[in-house]
Amino acid sequence: MCERTNRRAVFGLPLMFWGLWLALLILWMGRFVISFMSMYLVKDLHVDAGLAGTIVSMYGFGGIFGCLFGGSLSDRFGRPAMIIAGEIGSAAMLVLLSFIDDPTLMGAMLLVYGAISSIPTPAIAAYIADVVPMRDQKRAYTLQTWAVNFGFAIGPIIANQLVKISYTLMFYAEAIILVVATCMLAFFFHEARVHAATAPCDAGEENRSTIPAETRAGQGVSMLANYRRAFADWPFMSMVVLMFGYTIAYFQMTSGLPIAMTGLGMGTDQYSVLLTINGGMLCLLQIPAIAVFNRMSNTRVLVLGMLMTAVGYMFQIGATTWHAFAVATVLWTFGELGTFPIAATTVANLAPAEARGTYQGLYNLVWALSNGAAPLVGGWIISGFGSCVLWVCCTVMFLLVAAGLYATKGGRERAIARNLRAADLKR
Repeated sequence: MCERTNRRAVFGLPLMFWGLWLALLILWMGRFVISFMSMYLVKDLHVDAGLAGTIVSMYGFGGIFGCLFGGSLSDRFGRPAMIIAGEIGSAAMLVLLSFIDDPTLMGAMLLVYGAISSIPTPAIAAYIADVVPMRDQKRAYTLQTWAVNFGFAIGPIIANQLVKISYTLMFYAEAIILVVATCMLAFFFHEARVHAATAPCDAGEENRSTIPAETRAGQGVSMLANYRRAFADWPFMSMVVLMFGYTIAYFQMTSGLPIAMTGLGMGTDQYSVLLTINGGMLCLLQIPAIAVFNRMSNTRVLVLGMLMTAVGYMFQIGATTWHAFAVATVLWTFGELGTFPIAATTVANLAPAEARGTYQGLYNLVWALSNGAAPLVGGWIISGFGSCVLWVCCTVMFLLVAAGLYATKGGRERAIARNLRAADLKR
């Protein structure tokens, strides 16, 4: 009876995943303050546009610390503890930010806010790996990516209505959404813990494998040993290095692309439509694509995604009209469709159970570093050599990453197969 209860699933995934998924959807619908922060600084605080960009970048640099330590802390103290602490801390920081009108202090607080708000990211990714069997993780991480994309598309619509009343109102609105979603998560984690605690002790390994990570946290876990293990894991570290190259180039969509379009006489309206095309395609196609991804190896999906992205960015080399950029956007969005969720799945498949948070933290560190570095790299290339050179460099980078992923697939696939056999033996 107990085993059947623990195997309860909706659309092939455990209920323990869906509780987190619903909260993530709500959380990402409320992630809009940073997207409007530059406008808030310029219009309400009368900060120079250049200085506003520097201030907002502090949030991205703060994320480096959150990703680096959030994952390892979740290995030591449990995923739920880090997720809840990070979200509640973020809500408190948003309220504090609403009272700050000094640019220097705002930059310092955004650095802190970036660190706190990034703590849950690797913990959430590790929690999914804890509760979803390896064979189902492609579906789980694809659905997680869909929730993020859908919420990110809805959030600006909500924020746009709030700022018409007051920019300050958006700080309080996001803080309230964070608190509500975190209360949902706390209830969900509590019910999962109670369910695990009341399961009969003779129900076998299948039940024990579904017990939330918080009940196993800290049992012989060494944060330093986990870092050493991750850095010595060359299939994983090669993936991290290659994905850093990918993200530096890919994030030019939000840094280099608007600059290039401005130089061609296009404005924010044209650029925002491109982002709408990107978000709309991801929301429409992400879930149907799961069936395709499940029939392919992780490496094949990633390599094809890189190549498609390269085609999209190559199309931008000679783009001079909005329609040309729109075609390019469609192409690189097809590439993004599989790259994000399958890369997260691969990291989860490579990570040992006791170090999942550390692995996810180091992987997410790539995204945080790229968020800070991509605008600097893109701006330097465009100012020195022009936007065409930027798109050539990005295209070459995607091709190099695709080649690197293919060349290193042997080590990754052997490690994943070994972990899969170990997981099957525990069932």
